[in-house]
Amino acid sequence: MLFCIGLGSTRNELFTPPLPATPKLWAGGSEDRLVTIQASRGAFVTDLGDVVEPPASQEIQRPQIFNQVASSEEPILQERPATIQVTKGSSVNDIGDVEEQQSLAEDVSEMQPVVADGGRLTDISKSQAATQAGNSQDPASISVQGAMTDKVKSAAGLLSPTAVSPGYVFPDTSNFERLNRLADELPDYVHIPLHMAVQEETLDSWEEDWFAHAVFEPKTHGSLKEPTIDFVYTWVNGSDTRFAETMRPYELNSSLNDDAGEWIASHGVNRYRDWDELRYSIRSVEKHAGSFRNNIQILVNAVEGEDGTMSKQRPTWLRDDSEIQSALQVLSQEDFFGAEEAECLPTFNSLTIENQIYNTPSDTDRIFAMSDDMFLGKPHAASDIYSPLFGTVMGFKPNSYNTIVPPSEKDALRFGEKPYLIYTSWMLNRRFGTRKRKGQVHFGHSLSRSVYKEAMEAFPRPALKSACQKFRGETGFQLYSWYNAFHYTIERHREALLWSYIMIRSDPDRNGYLNWEERQAIVSDLEEGLANEGRNSFRKRMYYYVAKSLGDAGLEAPKVNVETTWTSLDGPATIANIDCFEFNVNECLAPGFSSPSWDERSDNPVFSTAAIFDRLARQDPQCGDCLTKLLLNRVEQGLSPLLPHAEKDAEHRQTVLKALKRYSYVVVEPDALFTMVTDAEQVQVRLIDRLADPDKQAGQLCLNDDVTTDNENELLALRETISRLFNEHWGTPSRFEAWS
Repeated sequence: MLFCIGLGSTRNELFTPPLPATPKLWAGGSEDRLVTIQASRGAFVTDLGDVVEPPASQEIQRPQIFNQVASSEEPILQERPATIQVTKGSSVNDIGDVEEQQSLAEDVSEMQPVVADGGRLTDISKSQAATQAGNSQDPASISVQGAMTDKVKSAAGLLSPTAVSPGYVFPDTSNFERLNRLADELPDYVHIPLHMAVQEETLDSWEEDWFAHAVFEPKTHGSLKEPTIDFVYTWVNGSDTRFAETMRPYELNSSLNDDAGEWIASHGVNRYRDWDELRYSIRSVEKHAGSFRNNIQILVNAVEGEDGTMSKQRPTWLRDDSEIQSALQVLSQEDFFGAEEAECLPTFNSLTIENQIYNTPSDTDRIFAMSDDMFLGKPHAASDIYSPLFGTVMGFKPNSYNTIVPPSEKDALRFGEKPYLIYTSWMLNRRFGTRKRKGQVHFGHSLSRSVYKEAMEAFPRPALKSACQKFRGETGFQLYSWYNAFHYTIERHREALLWSYIMIRSDPDRNGYLNWEERQAIVSDLEEGLANEGRNSFRKRMYYYVAKSLGDAGLEAPKVNVETTWTSLDGPATIANIDCFEFNVNECLAPGFSSPSWDERSDNPVFSTAAIFDRLARQDPQCGDCLTKLLLNRVEQGLSPLLPHAEKDAEHRQTVLKALKRYSYVVVEPDALFTMVTDAEQVQVRLIDRLADPDKQAGQLCLNDDVTTDNENELLALRETISRLFNEHWGTPSRFEAWS
């Protein structure tokens, strides 16, 4: 099969032929001729070839698919090649069998949620969706109401700083077993309609010009307000004997426990060791982010005392009075886990806790999630984490994951975070289409509570299964919440643009079908954009103008994460490194798209907007990427070529603008330093000596405990060296400390 999209240096040779010398748009002429439109220096040359007969069959043979999980092993060839039946309501399951299914197109905005069950998409009612999502009380619960509900309010005065609710005991194990059974009945993923996802979003006056034209006019809109951000920590004091005794029976009953006791002996020492990092991390936040810090929240375990009463773990140095509760709250898992998820408590699994962070109560939507071994090393602006104009700040590692077959037992045994990245890649591929997705950097994570909530609700079975894992690895796999939230945000932004163009802008009569006149308009748009493909200077690269744009809006520019590599105002991040010199509308949009012959007598289901949207958004994401890039090439800046017309369709345009605001993001190369701490000498040379040089200081630091010695003298020397490092950089006590 000729897959006529050039993908530059990122192309997969299995899927694409060599790039042509000049850009081409493959389309059919009015007499069923194959027309090659070539772009050279902005001019079009029409090369009329021989008459090409329309395909006798609407089957497209796809190349064999390889497992592209990032690993050292050779790719695993699937047993059978996949064949896509390009007719209304059909697709291919995970091993290549053609199955009847609904397109996901309508559900992105107008239709009811669509639930995936075993690879098949089924259109269901709201009440059914709510039941499958594990919430039968509220039929709309599968939608995202936003985290700023009545639960998300100030925690000051509502939560005890030390005590757990009187008489509280951990749930009976029968509840754990019941929820595990319930999770097994839920779908792996669902599609949340855009209009439901954005219903809590609001627009001011600046979004229209900003998202459509990448312009902010301060004389018209004035200055925007700096955002406030919660800093949320996961923390445990492993030296607390009550913690060890509370955890012990769950360790003994864990599926990970072995007869020799090796797992219990190995998993707890450095994972739960305390170097007093939390105290100094909070000092670093107060020193370098105090101007925009909203609340500090410390997420802890409840522990059982000798008398059987339950209390929250709490740093011994932390003040215990009402004066600080307006700015700092200690939350046990019982304080913020969802009602159903709390039936599986307690958990000693950081992934499980992270999957519930969106439930922490607050009066702001924005979170910067940190571990206690993460520190701010330089002064920050709010825009180093989030800004109203550019959205969530994200950073990624070079390594990518692209799991296209179900993860195996071998994958579950891989080192560190890899099993969870592989599994979450598998889920994202099934929901949004197959592509490589980079792993997130190991530093603080900027998040929207409401988008985070949506990203978890979109995967009902994995989300509930995760809540029932008390230790990492008990069932092999879990959703990796940071990876999921970042890529869910990126994909939803892309999906909103494709839905806007195919379902709304290109179908002005809104009948769900692209007639010949409407198809010609799309080809014309693509021709215009193709003329500018390869002209790197044609579109203004907004990632070069982040600081200036923020300044125009009266917002402080980034101080640390100043190396921006992409913004969602430049388009989806998936188009950043692709070249689209050739685009075949008959392959990417629908067979016969370029000819009027195939629906002269009756409607052809392949020309339905739903089928074409699904093809671009999920089935052939490379096609969707190139279509988006070529359409954006029509203008020098902004996203206007993909938006509904302002005059003709104001209501849908408002929905799309809300979605673009909700899912906006910026990708940066973080100014950060990650160190696996091993011994005192290493800390002295790699950290203390290095950071003494102002030119070598880092904006963010993560000091991961990789200490293997149990020698008391070596541990004492390391503790003293770490203490010296901390006090040199964050020696001033914060107002939250009872003693220093």
